[in-house]
Amino acid sequence: MNRRPDTATRAGRLLALIPMLKKGETIALSELAAAVGCEPAQVAADLSTLSMCGVPPFTPYDMIDLMIDGDSVTVYAEAPGIDRPLRLTLGEARALGAALDAAGYEDTAPLRERLRETASSTVSLDELEHTVRASAGPGGMAETYATLAAAADTHEKVHIHYFTGSTGNVSDRTVHPWALVNRLGVWYLVALCEAVHEERVFRLDRIFDARPTGESFEPPSLVPIEVTPDTDSLPVATVRFAAGARLPDGEAWPGATFETASDGTTLAAVPYQTESWIARRVMAYLGDAEVIAPPELRAAVRQAAIDALKPIQ
Repeated sequence: MNRRPDTATRAGRLLALIPMLKKGETIALSELAAAVGCEPAQVAADLSTLSMCGVPPFTPYDMIDLMIDGDSVTVYAEAPGIDRPLRLTLGEARALGAALDAAGYEDTAPLRERLRETASSTVSLDELEHTVRASAGPGGMAETYATLAAAADTHEKVHIHYFTGSTGNVSDRTVHPWALVNRLGVWYLVALCEAVHEERVFRLDRIFDARPTGESFEPPSLVPIEVTPDTDSLPVATVRFAAGARLPDGEAWPGATFETASDGTTLAAVPYQTESWIARRVMAYLGDAEVIAPPELRAAVRQAAIDALKPIQ
């Protein structure tokens, strides 16, 4: 129980940091630390958490987009959702309810009442539980991601060196960036490729270099952002959901199949590309979902949960 005050303090810092993250600004970690009353290392950990937060439907444009480089943080987009009236979905209300539980807030606390007011009328405090949806950030591809996201915003052509997995070749291409999307923990660029004058999808981890050309392009009136990974070639995890657990939908877990047993538990076969992607989603169920196989993925999820529970110093 002694961790609850620290949890509540950190939640307060996270909320206080969000309005300070202004698009296009680079801010010293020491400046942010002084503003919220903690050490720069704590702010860096808080910002890493915020970089995995966003609003539905959790496309790159709906996430808190920032990059920490040494003693500074650069913000690439305004924090989503802060300029619109607050109205929580069922999943968001559940996530906040679980956070308030962890922070030690009583049922009569003002934040509980505020949560009732902003959530759907069908949500009760008894239903507030353990649903948190967030896509992994761009990680080591942050520079490429930032370049392409900026080009998509300003409609600027970009020259890329791209490795094609099927051929093993690296090619030079000029593309019109339309959108960045995350599927199964992997980031993709949806763009028009000038070499073929057609829409193409590029994996960000196969783009070795991305340089704006200074030339503009006319974006399509409707940007297609449907990216369907080839789940047939991916490893498959077996995940067991507790009886009564709310099962994920096909959009959140693409390619997954579900089979409910007589005891009410459900076994899911889930294609995955990265361990961190599936670990994050299993952890969001706070015990109502567990990886059964493969053993190495089960161990990875366990370690991720241990790391997430470590107190922030």
